[in-house]
Amino acid sequence: MNEHKHTLLFVDDEEAILKALYRLFRKQGYTILTARSGDEALTILHAREHKISLIISDQKMPEMNGATFLEKARHISPDSLRFLLTGYSDMDAIVAAVNKGEIHRYLNKPWNDDDLLLQVKWGLEQYDLVQENRNLLALTRKQNKQLFDFGKTMEKKIEERIREISVKNKELEYLNKELELNLFNIVRAFAALMEIHTPHMKGHGKRVSDLCVDMAKKLGVQESDITTIEIAGILHDIGTIGLPNEILEKHWENRCSKDESELYRQHPVEGQSIVAFINRLDEVGVLIRHHHERYDGKGYPDRLLQNEIPLGSRILSVADTYDRITVICKNRKGDTQLETIISELSLSGDFSSKEELLRHAAMSYIRKNVFQDFDPDVVKAFLDVMEEKGVHFIRERQLVFEELQPGMVLTRPIYSHKGRFILPHKTELNSNSR
Repeated sequence: MNEHKHTLLFVDDEEAILKALYRLFRKQGYTILTARSGDEALTILHAREHKISLIISDQKMPEMNGATFLEKARHISPDSLRFLLTGYSDMDAIVAAVNKGEIHRYLNKPWNDDDLLLQVKWGLEQYDLVQENRNLLALTRKQNKQLFDFGKTMEKKIEERIREISVKNKELEYLNKELELNLFNIVRAFAALMEIHTPHMKGHGKRVSDLCVDMAKKLGVQESDITTIEIAGILHDIGTIGLPNEILEKHWENRCSKDESELYRQHPVEGQSIVAFINRLDEVGVLIRHHHERYDGKGYPDRLLQNEIPLGSRILSVADTYDRITVICKNRKGDTQLETIISELSLSGDFSSKEELLRHAAMSYIRKNVFQDFDPDVVKAFLDVMEEKGVHFIRERQLVFEELQPGMVLTRPIYSHKGRFILPHKTELNSNSR
């Protein structure tokens, strides 16, 4: 990196933190400015003596907090990247900063030096790309004007120029398609890498992705967001690549120790960090990070509650659970709730295969855990998609003998109080049944 290519502005009311940040970044070749308050930082921005590439601000400051400062800073220096330093408990501040200050990232305190250096490096690389694109756009506009002026004096060449522009547009269209294709090729490469690392997960990402797309369409999600959800579905478990296979196998059977469980619970965060290396996948990383959050706020890694969880992550949670039960965890043991559902369904239904039994068990499991693990609106969309695929949810109603009516169908066999068999399941009652 060229010396003084970028200027960084650190804002914090604690001198010790400013010094720590200065020490951390002074050897990286940046020009560093510091401010002890939001007002002082705004004065620096107004002076315009330096083009600020990146601003890192603490949230908790007297008189003006970080979210408010970053909102004002955006109007003065809109090109500057904005990072917010905050604690885990400041979720409201994070949301405010995202909505009003349009921050690029939020970082938890205390920070990890290596991670902070890396986050800044990635941010500045993105900043450089934006500036380069802006310069290219300005250059293109300048050239277009020159072409227009030239065309007015060279009428004979107008048609030739139009043909050239048409060709350029087609080339640009082709290049855009190539970029899109390259992005999906990278995603496919990551998916292949996951399947090499965990062969028992083969096809899991694709199946989850397809189900997510169907559910997102049912929920009326915009096409551009569906693409993000589709990619997140394929890559949602990419953070498990670094985990030993024995931990993954233990997790499927609920045999992990506390330390192993804690290590496994980091895979959504690791997944977000991995996709952060790829431009245009920031939103995908957010969905991956939160796909193990629970609707009741007891999930991980950030214990988000209800609509705090991104919709794409709520969709991922349902699709992931369904595929794990129906395909990956056929021999899973340790989930007593799931085992009870499978046992009850085995007694009450006539299923042609174990796969059919597991499909109905998965649907029952998801429906049973709505409002706890899963968003009710997402579950409804899931059940609608399943019904369209020809998999109908079995709904039972418990009645006393006197409430039985002709036309009802038994989902379970009837026995007398002495254990004598009376009627088999799937019997349609008529007037003679009683």
